[in-house]
Amino acid sequence: MSDEHLLAPAHLGGPAIDASNCAREPIHIPGSIQPHGALLVLSVHEMCIVQVSANIPEFFERPAESLLGQPLELLVTPTSLSPLKKMLTLEGRTHTFPVTLLKGLTYDATAHLAQGVLVLELERPNSPEVAADIYRATQQALTELDSSRDVLGLCATAASQVRELTGFDRVMIYRFAEDGSGEVVAEARHSDIASYLGHRFPESDIPRQARALYLKNLLRLTADVNAGVIPLVPLLNPVTGAPLDMSLMVLRSTSPMHVQYLKNMGVTSSLSVSIVQDGRLWGLIACHHTTARVIPHQVRASCEFLGRVLAMQLAAKRDAETYRFREKLKHRHQQILNAMMSSRLPVEAIRRPDLDVVGFMRASGFAVRLAGQVVTLGETPAEPELQHLLGWLREHHPSSFHTNTLSAFLPAATAYSDKASGVLGMSVSGHWEEYLLWFRPEIPQTVTWGGNPAKPVQSGEDGTVDLTPRASFEAYVQQVRHTALPWHPGEVAEAESMRDALVETTSVRLTALQEHHQQLQRAHDALGRSNAELQRRNEELAQFAYVASHDLQEPLRILGTYSDILLHRYQGQLDERAQGYLRHIGEQVFRARQLVRDVLTLSNVTAQPPLTDVDLNRVWEDISPTLPWPADAQVECADLPHVHANVAQVQQLLTNVFGNAIKFRADRPLRIRFTGEQRGEWVHLAIRDNGIGIAQEHAEQVFVMFQRLQSRTDQLTGNGIGLAVCKKVVERHGGNIWIDGQVGEGTTVSFTLPAVSTKTRSSPPVMT
Repeated sequence: MSDEHLLAPAHLGGPAIDASNCAREPIHIPGSIQPHGALLVLSVHEMCIVQVSANIPEFFERPAESLLGQPLELLVTPTSLSPLKKMLTLEGRTHTFPVTLLKGLTYDATAHLAQGVLVLELERPNSPEVAADIYRATQQALTELDSSRDVLGLCATAASQVRELTGFDRVMIYRFAEDGSGEVVAEARHSDIASYLGHRFPESDIPRQARALYLKNLLRLTADVNAGVIPLVPLLNPVTGAPLDMSLMVLRSTSPMHVQYLKNMGVTSSLSVSIVQDGRLWGLIACHHTTARVIPHQVRASCEFLGRVLAMQLAAKRDAETYRFREKLKHRHQQILNAMMSSRLPVEAIRRPDLDVVGFMRASGFAVRLAGQVVTLGETPAEPELQHLLGWLREHHPSSFHTNTLSAFLPAATAYSDKASGVLGMSVSGHWEEYLLWFRPEIPQTVTWGGNPAKPVQSGEDGTVDLTPRASFEAYVQQVRHTALPWHPGEVAEAESMRDALVETTSVRLTALQEHHQQLQRAHDALGRSNAELQRRNEELAQFAYVASHDLQEPLRILGTYSDILLHRYQGQLDERAQGYLRHIGEQVFRARQLVRDVLTLSNVTAQPPLTDVDLNRVWEDISPTLPWPADAQVECADLPHVHANVAQVQQLLTNVFGNAIKFRADRPLRIRFTGEQRGEWVHLAIRDNGIGIAQEHAEQVFVMFQRLQSRTDQLTGNGIGLAVCKKVVERHGGNIWIDGQVGEGTTVSFTLPAVSTKTRSSPPVMT
């Protein structure tokens, strides 16, 4: 809403705000502040005081009028002026710092530049001990947020942590809908206070101009609804001749309508933190308290910071969930596009039952028009209704549109809500001459509101309208019709992607097919050349690794031999230190030779192996006798499936895993269990031991080349290559490998390999 549609403020002769005009209330220029702080407004160039709050004597012990026209340097220390002068170049940004008066008192000051004046808010500071507690609480909150797994869990954690940080009786995560209404999706509260979890609230509870301010100023505090307000002296700013814009102020007094709203709700103090995504108000962290509560700057700053973190994590989880959703649709999406773009009559290709264009979007009907041809599938509006809908779309939404409540935008759609309460439409031509439209029927719903969503207006005895926002917040259950299942963001993205692909090919489909074929041929030729070059380089690398290994092994072998000869031939002639040196040389030579062999093994894995049908039972029979089993070892091996793999690399993989189980055994009889089962196109294998185990936070670290969890002096330490080889082998086969373990309880190494019957595999299963 633009400023010209707002009313004049009441303190400048405007009308009283009531339920009939509150949507036009100028809440950014109330002309007053809350009484727990004070305000100074300074001229930019002279740094002289031009406007103050009427309670300024409580802070400076001087009458408010006596401060007007005075330079600030007569009141505060020189060091306090420095950060204020820096603010003169930061239009629209706030900055908080301590300000010390000449008489020795220090306040928290929040400053910002607006309309050619410098606005300075003063509040009493917190103690250093409280600040330290806030820092620790914020750290804990960040840790808890980071561990949340999904959107609802993240919101619930955020509500709990903000309540822990602020001490409010009730903290809610409030999410806005497209129509401006909102829903409480998470809540943390004192047991004695009412719950609003799952309740909806109408758009009028937070009107448009309030939502606009939440985008400008991410934090809003009402410390005490019963405290009254402190007017400004003078009411108009002498520099601008207009009311002071308080949009960015913390102390800005609260709208009388909202104050009454909070009182009706039984709330004395409230704090709201904006959750902003992509420049849009996603929702609020809304805090309520039944008694007055002044929240100091450090706590507010932490809450605002957590709000920003929550917004980023919500966006990340939303994008990740959309990506996962689209990944499930990718194969069918490509099938539909291929069928449409490879046909001279794309519309006819859409009729193919195997493509299931309707079910692709979980819709009940579909309409398409391309190249002058129209096709409808499933349940769709009748032809006259469809043409009326298209005419409305041309006028209001020229490129795309989606909703699950069509009748809220187009009342005539109520007549066919059983077929099209939900619409997802994409204009291919730009003016709906060519289009894709999916439809969903209505699904009657039950919605619980936080009170009757209709805002009542009560009249006084003299017939005047009283200031009466909603007075009841008891759960109000409403049956909602003409509403369909909402469209998932992934479905909207898929429809946009399909539209974009059709736009690129609509005018030149046949030519595009020819060019596409030529591009594929060129890409195939280039790929062949790249593969040949890659093969040549792999062969060179393998040859180099072999030669390097061979050339290094010989001098190392000789060095080890001679150290053994010296140790044995001159035994008794050398002192104990010399013999220790020779033994150490022998040990290091052995480690070096082992390292060279491991590097050669790793280099061999880098080449793409020939794949065959591999019987894992046979592989196990072959490698088991070669392993250095301790006498007390017991191995349970179930009947294992076949895999489509390279037998030599599978042998290397199992040898390394079992070798680790033997090497890192605990001080008890060794027990190992080897299991495997086919799940669709993949074989899941697991090797569990009862060894020394591994902390789960190191489960990824062990796959890093040359990474050792033991120290170099530990007798059990290896070269740090074995599991790196295992990871390389599994990944060369397209699978995944991961570790689950617990220190002292043993380790389970799990991995996936392709099943024998697989010809065209899906993406490999991820770690579970």
